[in-house]
Amino acid sequence: MYYVVLDLGCAECGESSNILGIYTTKEKAKKAMAEYKEIHRLDDDSNHEFFIYKIDEIDKIYHNSYEHIVN
Repeated sequence: MYYVVLDLGCAECGESSNILGIYTTKEKAKKAMAEYKEIHRLDDDSNHEFFIYKIDEIDKIYHNSYEHIVN
C-alpha cells in the first residue's frame, strides 16, 4: 500500500494544489502532512484542504476508486 498526501489549494484565491509525497505507511503520511502544515503555517483557517489517499499500486490510473483516509 501507498499513501498519497494532497494539499488541495484554493481556486478562488489562486493557491495551487500540491502532492506533498507518497508514503509507505499511514503514519508517515500523517507526519509529513503535519510537518508541511507547520512549516508553511497552515491551520484550519487557511484556504487549503489536506487529504490522504490510500492506493494499492503505482503506474496505474485510478478512476475515482481511491479510498480517502484522512482530511
